[in-house]
Amino acid sequence: MILTQEIQKRLRDLPEAKQIEALDFIDSLIQQLSSSQSIKPQSLKQHAAFGTWRKRNIDAIQYQQRLRSEWENK
Repeated sequence: MILTQEIQKRLRDLPEAKQIEALDFIDSLIQQLSSSQSIKPQSLKQHAAFGTWRKRNIDAIQYQQRLRSEWENK
């Protein structure tokens, strides 16, 4: 038995109120699918977190090396 036939068979066994719930659920799945497909992936450069170190007067490499040296000293 193919999947759509199995779904139809099981739906027929449900009371009408539950069939309506199932239909609503299917509609929400379709809506999620269409909205997720319409979203275009953005470049990371567009993300708010990109370049957060740029505005700080800190050399990120030196900061990272200092943190690692603290870990090594423990």
